[in-house]
Amino acid sequence: MRPEPAQPRLLHPLALLFALAVGGTAQAQTFRIQPTLNAQLTWTDNVDVEDADPQQDWILELSPGVSMVRESGRLKGALDLRLRSLNHVERTEENTTYLALNGRGSFEAIENSVFVDVDGSISRDNQSSFRGRLPGDALDYDEDNEVRVFSLAPRYVFRFGAGGEGRVSYRERWLDSGSSGGGSTGSGSLGDQQSRALGVGLSDPAALRLFGWGLDYSRSETRYDERATRDVEQEVARGTLFINLDPQFRLRAIGGYESNDYAIADGESGQIWGGGFDWYPTERTAISATGERRIFGNGYDLSLRHRMARSAFSLTARRDISSLADEIADGFMFDPAYQVLYQALTSLRPDLSELERSRLALEAYRNGSRDAVRSNAYYVQRSVGASWTIDGVRNTLTLSVQRSDRNSLDTLSGFRFGGELENYDRVSTRSASLSFSHRLSGFTTLNAGYVHSKSTGSGSANDETTRSIARLGVSRRLGANTDGGLTYRHTRADGSDAYTENAVTATLGMRF
Repeated sequence: MRPEPAQPRLLHPLALLFALAVGGTAQAQTFRIQPTLNAQLTWTDNVDVEDADPQQDWILELSPGVSMVRESGRLKGALDLRLRSLNHVERTEENTTYLALNGRGSFEAIENSVFVDVDGSISRDNQSSFRGRLPGDALDYDEDNEVRVFSLAPRYVFRFGAGGEGRVSYRERWLDSGSSGGGSTGSGSLGDQQSRALGVGLSDPAALRLFGWGLDYSRSETRYDERATRDVEQEVARGTLFINLDPQFRLRAIGGYESNDYAIADGESGQIWGGGFDWYPTERTAISATGERRIFGNGYDLSLRHRMARSAFSLTARRDISSLADEIADGFMFDPAYQVLYQALTSLRPDLSELERSRLALEAYRNGSRDAVRSNAYYVQRSVGASWTIDGVRNTLTLSVQRSDRNSLDTLSGFRFGGELENYDRVSTRSASLSFSHRLSGFTTLNAGYVHSKSTGSGSANDETTRSIARLGVSRRLGANTDGGLTYRHTRADGSDAYTENAVTATLGMRF
């Protein structure tokens, strides 16, 4: 009889996130806590995009919240917490209130030695590539779409020799997909999962000046609730030879071994062979590339980041095993759309700390339309994306393009996970976005944007959905701590879930 996994205790990581933000404030030199209140009034001509008969409605949202950042001492972290309350004029049965959270933090328990990292996310965001509202839509507040991801990761780091470093880490991550009732477009039918990962590493990249070495080992296990047929495990060991040809250029040769039972119930294993390089031609440019032969085929990780005085460019290409929990928790770091937002803030706001830039970039990234797939299984993800932003005296222009392919790993073993990769062997998405802002004055900005995407599902079932969204709006600083705005949005989806929507939104944001 299959043992029932332990239920995630989500309040414990939530409490730790709060502690990381506010603990020890008496000694903090750079600590900020800022209450906020956001109000948003939206008129839409299609309040329920799943309904064949479009209906108009007004939705008023009041969202009190708090933003906390601590940037010095042993306790560092950022936490954004909001209580979203949405109320309809017509469809009052859909009124709802829920907690939205984004937080990351680190506690240095023993100086330069023992650390505890924690992150958390609570959101109601449609992860489907084919049905429902686009990811990032503010009107996507269906209870079945709620996803909660929390991670707790203690680690021990130490140094040896002239430049050697070692680490021992443990990470526990929970994904709770919200309402057990499930929905045809939401994440409620996914079930829950709990993963545990142990990692050990030793490295001395310049042990012999020209040559260096590194050893890494990791083992993880993921437990699902009763909806899945069984739990899964992965084990990976790598050895790396570094060749330091120049202080700015380094080659890497990689060999190792891995095993997992993602695709075959009895498990499969194989050798890892590969190589790569790291090149830093200037302080503003970083290029890194790794290619490996893995048991699932070829794996690779390429990144290029270049920052200029008034622009930033980012390019990434990756193929590796991933999951929805991994993408929500830290997968955004590999997305060029996030990277270019972070780099742009580095150029435009050099006064901000690294933590504050990361927080603001993540907030903007998660509020925008993103590539997503609804699945509780592990899959092979291949993604290629580029993003470029140009900032002038009054104008800012950002262009992003991306393509992703997610291939199911469990077609041979008959797993019973929820989500779209249970119906399709492969989900492919191509997307492009363009955003433009023009500063009309020191207090007023005109904003415009367009996003177009096409998703295709193939396998035992086939599907195709094309989505586009256009926005035009104006925002204005009304006071030292008050902002307002007015935005028009047109959304169109064609395919198995076709709909159109026009919406006008007025916003008012206050910070205290």
